[in-house]
Amino acid sequence: MEREMLFYTYGMCTMFYAMMAWFFWRRGTDTLSRLVMVLMVIVSVSLIKDLFFLNNEISGKDWNWILMTSMDMVAEPLYAFILIELCRPGHLTYKTMALHEAPFVLLPGLLWATHIEVFYDILVVWSAVYGLYYAVWALMTIPKYHMMLRERFSYDENINLNWLSTILGSFFIILTLWVVDSLIVNIYLECVYLIGAMIIWMFILSFIYRHESVISELAVAEAPSNEPVRDVNSETDEMGIRIEHLMLVQRAYLIPTLKISDVARQIGSNRTYVSNWFNHSRQATFFSYVNHLRIKHACELLNTTDMPPKAIAQESGFNSRSSFYRIFKNLKSCTPNEYRDNPEKYDNA
Repeated sequence: MEREMLFYTYGMCTMFYAMMAWFFWRRGTDTLSRLVMVLMVIVSVSLIKDLFFLNNEISGKDWNWILMTSMDMVAEPLYAFILIELCRPGHLTYKTMALHEAPFVLLPGLLWATHIEVFYDILVVWSAVYGLYYAVWALMTIPKYHMMLRERFSYDENINLNWLSTILGSFFIILTLWVVDSLIVNIYLECVYLIGAMIIWMFILSFIYRHESVISELAVAEAPSNEPVRDVNSETDEMGIRIEHLMLVQRAYLIPTLKISDVARQIGSNRTYVSNWFNHSRQATFFSYVNHLRIKHACELLNTTDMPPKAIAQESGFNSRSSFYRIFKNLKSCTPNEYRDNPEKYDNA
């Protein structure tokens, strides 16, 4: 019965990862999709490889099992690569990836050539440290990434990483199970690890599949500009007047996918100056400034029309109803319906 359960678990996981590899192969040629596809292929091949050994008696001291497990660890840097590409898109290079992979190739090679099991123990410890480091690194980098997005985007649907912050906690559990499973082979523990990892990957891959690339906007932001950054403290600065005309008169804030590069292009300036103007002249990020205008517009519609909140969200430039409710609640300390019932109370708060 235990063997049947293990075979069933391996088969189910193999089918899942193979299917995900196909999905991400079809998704596109961007770096993130290709990294996920390669990882899913490696995991699938690793599971298929393991199936050939399941008929044998499983033992943590078995040489074949130790060698197989050490070979499987070559996939771990790909987890880090995906985190890096999510948190710092466009920064990965082939040299960086080769350096990360080197210990995970060298140590199994030494283990296979010498049959000295201490190389396996070193590899397991290094894998645990490596995984823990990048989990902590991601938790520290995500807030910086979100701040960068708020400087350049007026929306955060499908580009923020709030979901990753939540799921990273589960990675600690999976990492612990994996380390224990590598050192103490047990059929039930193996099944728990495989199923747990698959469930977490279901959530992660669903978010990654919807995740939109921000590399083009970051490239615009990081490109050197020949235009000098002017004094942004003057309220009568010509560029500042153009920005306010675009935002307040032409009401560009109603464009759901408005980016700071769009504003810079419309007024004939560069992104750096526009960003500085929002930060210094308005003491707000681009995201905050635009969404304040959107909520103000929404409040006018709530006061003067009978439109439902969902329609008002669209009319006010929001990509989704959930974002509208979240930002409205943050700025007005009430829901749209509560505001409509008593606007004076919340306008004077």
